[in-house]
Amino acid sequence: MMTYREAMESAAGEALGARVRRLRRARGWTQRDLAGARYDRGFLAKVETGARPASDELLDYLAGRFGLTADELRYGRPPGATESLEAQLTSADIALARGEAPQAEAVFTTVRDAAAAYRLTALECRAWFCLGELRWQNSDLTGAAECLEHARALADAAPPWLRAVIVNRQSGLAYHRGDTGTAVALIEAALTELRTTPDVDPDAELALLSAVIHPLVETGGLRRARRAVQAGELVAARATRPDFIARFHRQAGQLWQAVGEPDRADAALAEALRLFTGLGFTRDAARCRWARGFVLRRLGRLEQARLELTAARDGLAAAGSPEGVLGATIELADVRRRQGAPDEAEALVDAVGPLLARSGQVETRAEVTRLRGLIARAREDLDAAAALLAEAAAEQERAGLRGALASTSLHLGDTLRALGRVADAALAYRRGVRAAADFDHRPGDRNPYESRYVSDPDDETLGIQGFAGLR
Repeated sequence: MMTYREAMESAAGEALGARVRRLRRARGWTQRDLAGARYDRGFLAKVETGARPASDELLDYLAGRFGLTADELRYGRPPGATESLEAQLTSADIALARGEAPQAEAVFTTVRDAAAAYRLTALECRAWFCLGELRWQNSDLTGAAECLEHARALADAAPPWLRAVIVNRQSGLAYHRGDTGTAVALIEAALTELRTTPDVDPDAELALLSAVIHPLVETGGLRRARRAVQAGELVAARATRPDFIARFHRQAGQLWQAVGEPDRADAALAEALRLFTGLGFTRDAARCRWARGFVLRRLGRLEQARLELTAARDGLAAAGSPEGVLGATIELADVRRRQGAPDEAEALVDAVGPLLARSGQVETRAEVTRLRGLIARAREDLDAAAALLAEAAAEQERAGLRGALASTSLHLGDTLRALGRVADAALAYRRGVRAAADFDHRPGDRNPYESRYVSDPDDETLGIQGFAGLR
């Protein structure tokens, strides 16, 4: 029996008539044996040579004689190809989540090519998405975008949850390019479309709600982000995929930290960590440790934060996630700066310089510039600190990162005031106040993140803080 690779290569260049002839001869049949009493031998001969097309009725008859389905005969699929390829893709997807990227990539590519040859469009779409996810994790954002475009072009044949995660990742790419408006708009449009269907797929809805939390928090839409979390909590109770539920809890932790509820943040991250650990998703579990290190830093528990972030960095390195290593290391460097070790902080930042150059992430680049400014300030090099903080603030303002801009502007104002540049300091403070106040307060508007199951969430005004790198 041919392997799936051999069958795929045969199917890719084999005409239907030639396939019928090959299968007939493999069984030792004559054209008369295959035609039986139902069809004329001469007619079958013309089908085999391609002189006559095969009708659907003839295709059904021939497939039955060969013990195949009509589509297996039409596209050259071996029996059970769909189930086998789906199982291979699922296994490779789990391997990727466990940090086994090279093995996973080989399977994704094989399944993609086989699915294309066999006209299994939904499976081909999923394989393209998996390749995009792999490139995302390797910080190859250009390659990820190309793979996701291929997946999006095939998405009409895909199940709702897969269409949702494709949009999730495309939104993330837009965000990392600094186009936060597009990042949020993609999710809004997908949520609106999803909710017009009679039976809303809870896994798809949860994937979209999870995707919108980070850009909303970072751009000051905290009330909208909170409503997305409230909707997600209800949807999660009906969702079926534990990995989607875990990712939602990780993102919810970001919101609770941003609104000053660290205990709820820690509880959400603990639940995400439990689910990811149970699934064996080492990379995602390490990202939860990264998130918890962030929360501990905000709580002033710096030594615990250092330990958690060190474990996160090492775990992400073992899982082959350069993007995660970059983010966790930057967070660790800030902890060491706060612990009074600016030289070590700078060494940590320098060590991930090549990863930063490859990532192309506007948010991360601005955060590193800000951190270098704070390190310079710790060394009392105020001129260098002011220049770096001003550069970071400009990048954050262009990208619409209001939470980060508010914090950077405060540091910049303090630095300028220490230099005696009082007028410039006042301008920096004003820019920070505008950023902190620029929340999405439009109570009369319909909220696109509000699930049909959410009644009237409270309408309190929220504060804002940054929370980086947890998409």
